[in-house]
Amino acid sequence: MTVRALVLAGCALAALPALAEDSRTMQSARERAAESAPGPWQGNWVLLRDDPRIRTRGGAATLRLHVIHDAGGAVELQWIADRGICEDPNAGPCEWVGGNGTGRAVAAGGGALAVLLRISADPDDPFLLVLERSGEGRATARLVSEKGDIAYRLDAERE
Repeated sequence: MTVRALVLAGCALAALPALAEDSRTMQSARERAAESAPGPWQGNWVLLRDDPRIRTRGGAATLRLHVIHDAGGAVELQWIADRGICEDPNAGPCEWVGGNGTGRAVAAGGGALAVLLRISADPDDPFLLVLERSGEGRATARLVSEKGDIAYRLDAERE
């Protein structure tokens, strides 16, 4: 084998991992056409409770959201409750901490998003979460139980 043939063979072998990676990530034109652009709420969000009794960011963390929003308007989300969800922030963690679920937006637009969350074990008392965009990657929010006995003001930011 000539030196030139050896060099070409070596270059071909070196390129194999890159070619394999390209073939795994390539999409057909049909697959690309079926995708839609992400909507303005797309992404991961952390919601922090605005309560003067809470002194740490960890204590203020109320909800973490993973929002799937396409530009066509459909919004689905996954949520998990954190320590700030408890009514008394100075007491031990309540039964809602670690609660999680999925939801669909009841109303969605570029400036606001409203979602029903089944945080409580009481099926007749879901929470309504309303987010209103306040700046790039930020929003203000209200979390209110349907019966109205629990209401929090929250600050939301992208993670």
